[in-house]
This record gives sequence, C-alpha cells and structure tokens, in this order.
Amino acid sequence: MSEINLDNLRITNHDLDELTGLDISELSMGWGTRLSVFRQPGLRWAWLINQGLVLAVALVLWLPVCLVLGRNLAAQAVGVFVGVGGAIATTVAHGIYGIHKGTQLKVLSHLLDEVDRFKEMMKAVEILDELRQADRSKRLSLDNPDEVKEALHLTRESLVCGLMSDKIMRKHQRFIARRHELFTSIETNLYSLQALQASDLAGDYGQLLNEALQVGTRVHQELRQSSR
Repeated sequence: MSEINLDNLRITNHDLDELTGLDISELSMGWGTRLSVFRQPGLRWAWLINQGLVLAVALVLWLPVCLVLGRNLAAQAVGVFVGVGGAIATTVAHGIYGIHKGTQLKVLSHLLDEVDRFKEMMKAVEILDELRQADRSKRLSLDNPDEVKEALHLTRESLVCGLMSDKIMRKHQRFIARRHELFTSIETNLYSLQALQASDLAGDYGQLLNEALQVGTRVHQELRQSSR
C-alpha cells in the first residue's frame, strides 16, 4: 500500500495568519498572549524568556535617555534607578496588556489549541504510516487509512470554518449570515465524522477518528458558546 500523502491537509503558520488576520505563533495571537502558554511548562519558559527580551529592549531605550538627562554623578545615579524602574514597568505593562488581549480572544485561543491537536494527529498518522511501510513482515496492520484521511479533511474544514467565523465575529461584532453558513458547515462535518467513527471503532485508526471527532466537537461548542 502506498504512503499516505497529507500535504494538502496541513495548516501552516501562513494559513493561520490569513485565516485569523493576526500574526500567530506558539506564544501569541497578534498583540494577545495565547492562554495555553500558562498551561504548558515549556511555553511558560518561552514566555518568560520573551519577557526577558522585552526587558532588555526597554533597558536599552530607557537608560540612555535617563543618563543623558542627568547633569552630574548624583543625577546620573538617580537616572539609572529611574531607567531600570521604567524598563521594569514597561515590561510588566507589556505582559499585562498581552494577557488582557489574550482573554479578549479566548475563543480564538481555544481554536488555536484545537489546531495544535490537529497537527499532533497529523504527525501520529504519519508515524503510523511510516511504521506500516517499514513492517516487512506485515504484522503491523493499520486499517482504513482512507477513512482517517477523510476524517482529517473534515476536521481541517471545521477548524478553517471556525477560524474564519471567529475572524468575522471580531471584525463585525455581530451575528451575520456568513457566520451562520460557516456554522452549518461545521455541523455537517461533525455529523460526517460521527458516521466515520461509527464505521471503525477499533484499532489505531479508530482512535484517531475518535480524536478527530473530539476536535470537531470542541470547535462546534466554542462557536456555539460565542454566539450566545
């Protein structure tokens, strides 16, 4: 059996930027901080390092100005104190602002978490397929790869619709016809995923189908809650 090609199902960082209208990274979404940062130790350390870089830049901006304003040694000592204090205050303000913006983008943050889970599912499928290809004895049996690919396709479509819907809501701040169309598409994909899961409940691929269904369900729930 040939290798499963998932290239056309990937959601790249460029795709996320286009779908959300924001610069998306592991730590941020535009000026907002992703809420998942504070739930994962690795991302927390990355966020703290990023705050350290902000502090370094703030020191570079504050200290020269404060030192120039000091006319004598005593005034320069005060200037250093003021410069360091100003840099720390700027860094704290930057962090608080990012968290505040992140809470305003709570739905988007949760959708991005589901995108991350989707990427993990894609990686799991690729690993399983590589193991199947390498198993010359054919003792490793993975059933229904086409159904899994279809499940990934439906999950991707649900995520894309969810991200587009959130972008529309942020842009217009009101429920509009286009959002209803996207929401209907998500529900249709969800029903299709449920049908696929019912046809294959066992094995590694069955587990992946279940994970795809869970992602689709969470996207559906997030958008339903945001419409209330």
